[in-house]
Amino acid sequence: MKDLSLTQEYFICAVNDKGKLSGFNVDRLVCLLASGLLELQLSGCIRIEGGTKHLLTGFGISVSITGPLPEEKAFLRPLYDYLNQGKPMKMEKILEDYHYSFSGKRLNALIASIGESLAEEGFAQAAEAGLLECVGRFLPTRDAINRVIDLVRSELLEEGEVTDDIAALVILLEKSGVIREYFSRYEQKEMKERLNVIVTGPEGALVKEMLDYVNGMLDMTSVIMTVYT
Repeated sequence: MKDLSLTQEYFICAVNDKGKLSGFNVDRLVCLLASGLLELQLSGCIRIEGGTKHLLTGFGISVSITGPLPEEKAFLRPLYDYLNQGKPMKMEKILEDYHYSFSGKRLNALIASIGESLAEEGFAQAAEAGLLECVGRFLPTRDAINRVIDLVRSELLEEGEVTDDIAALVILLEKSGVIREYFSRYEQKEMKERLNVIVTGPEGALVKEMLDYVNGMLDMTSVIMTVYT
């Protein structure tokens, strides 16, 4: 089996027992989008920058294309093509288009692409969409779930190097609330303390940057929600 990517790992943990990402849990959906953006950044496909001069975190962040999409990241094609408009895109616009459009087609296309990539590799089983649903369901295998959780435990709860991908995954799991479904309170506390050490350390600049971007996206979503409600 191929190695899983950041976005695939988050997806495996975030879907419910019916293989669905509930539209009622906005934080999980925002973190799915964040996982795709962070993976594209870590792969050298995009640059995420700005936002430091704004009082409201997240506002002022822009995303621009910096390189082609690698073949192994083809499941992120819907997101990459959306971003590839020849000029930087504001994070506010990205969040609005993905989470507050009437049709939801962009978010559904991303979910379907990620889910299909997992099904093709044997990490999930595809199921038909339910009544009134616009995207199919993808149920991760127990082995896939264990694989991700064991990987997180091996890096965050044991002494050794923590990769940027796993640090980003734990940030997403914590911010979305998914982490509570897989780890005890003690384990969550240990991982949070380990991440804090990394973020404040001399080599933790990228992890801190990713944490700030995820926090910014969630804060921005809260502001946008007040406009649409």
